[in-house]
Amino acid sequence: MRTQLFAGLVCLLLVCTSPVALGVESGPPERASADDDRSIAVQYTIDREPNQTGHVRVTATIERPRHVTGLSVRTPAGTTVHRADGLQSDGDRWRLSGDARTAQLTYTVPVGLSTTFGQRTADTHNWTLLARQEVSLRARWRWHVGPRPTWNESLALAPGQSGVAGRTAAYIGPHETETRTVDGDRITLIVPAASDLRPNRTAVLDSISHAKRASTAGTDHDHIRVFVAPNELAPGGYTPSNGASDVIVNAGERVRTPVNVWVHEYRHTRQTFETTPAMDWLSEGSADYHTAALTYSAGGIDEDQFRDRITTERHETADLTQPDSWDGPGAQYHKGTRVVAAIDARVRQATDGNQTFETILDRLTRRGERMTLRLFAETVSAVAGDDLDAFVRQAVTGTAPSVQTDTLSDRNLRRSGTADTTDRRANAALSVDNSSATATSTDDEGKHGTARPVTDRHGEWTVLGTLGILSVVLVDRQRRRKRL
Repeated sequence: MRTQLFAGLVCLLLVCTSPVALGVESGPPERASADDDRSIAVQYTIDREPNQTGHVRVTATIERPRHVTGLSVRTPAGTTVHRADGLQSDGDRWRLSGDARTAQLTYTVPVGLSTTFGQRTADTHNWTLLARQEVSLRARWRWHVGPRPTWNESLALAPGQSGVAGRTAAYIGPHETETRTVDGDRITLIVPAASDLRPNRTAVLDSISHAKRASTAGTDHDHIRVFVAPNELAPGGYTPSNGASDVIVNAGERVRTPVNVWVHEYRHTRQTFETTPAMDWLSEGSADYHTAALTYSAGGIDEDQFRDRITTERHETADLTQPDSWDGPGAQYHKGTRVVAAIDARVRQATDGNQTFETILDRLTRRGERMTLRLFAETVSAVAGDDLDAFVRQAVTGTAPSVQTDTLSDRNLRRSGTADTTDRRANAALSVDNSSATATSTDDEGKHGTARPVTDRHGEWTVLGTLGILSVVLVDRQRRRKRL
């Protein structure tokens, strides 16, 4: 009798907590297979438009997994749509038709990305250099059961086009490439015929190779693509997406300088941590500090140049947590460098050189949390083994602290840059999650979102299924007892 009562309660629980009773969209779990891709794959095939300079033609091929029940996309600004297969127009968006698993959208889009420091990409009569975000679609989707699908983008060149397509950047036109293998990984330099590369290729590859071997925090990619921007574009460099493997550097940038842009942009490829607005400065500040340190450790600059860079007084009173209060974008580069240098020196001193700022970045990256000033200060203290909370907060928000340069300019710094990353972690660039069953590739303003955990509805089915099996076993056991 007790067994029957318990089984009845279990069945009642199953009914009351079923997805239908709870109003949860669900369905039977899909069987996993070796070739079951849970991501929404979209490939942008790029073709030049000879008769329309400043634009490229894009064919976006979208592959929708079975468990994605709804998907719509929005084209970039200034787009002209030429053809839609498997998609229906819905205002300013295009929706996948019915049960279509594959769809294509062909459109023409302008190229010419500009940042605070000038124009980074262009389409000319002879060549095209573009960043993926210039041609990419903005997507929204819903899914049925299982883990949240990811939006997986890639670039490709149309047949007959000569160039190189990376993950987040592409070049089309006359060019040469040179590849260096570093501990089994590749660094490819793409040099357009239209560029006048001031440093020689060997110097560029040597500099990045040293940085790759010496860096230990963040993602260590198996293939880095360095797109050399023709000299007519803005000086400096640009990384289309932090943590991704492509960078763009102007052909006129030098190597033997404390602000070695080739190394600076490489450091951005390793940055997979997420920050709050108050900690956004850390991306540039840490990249600039490690650029100076790595160039010094490689012998590219002398000790005086290194010291001058990490003790700069420019923007020294800026509150790095308040970007709106800065008198220019340079605060994150200049004061940011000095703050990171000061913290690195304190940590090295507190640990007899056994821990460095790289350790701090590595821990923050592994935490996988969106970085706040509190979390940053806590991590610094944990690595140093000493309470540096007040020091860190004052350094970031108040006047920049002095830097114990002897700790950093010691020749051991050169020997410390020999460690090679071994445990690679993939960079999962997930999109903003508006609810447990909907997601977008970017928000309506086109800003990149922060990855957040979502409910795994497959897990709900697993728990309910276990209870169901238990009730069947109990009822069957009771029946057998009656027969006996």
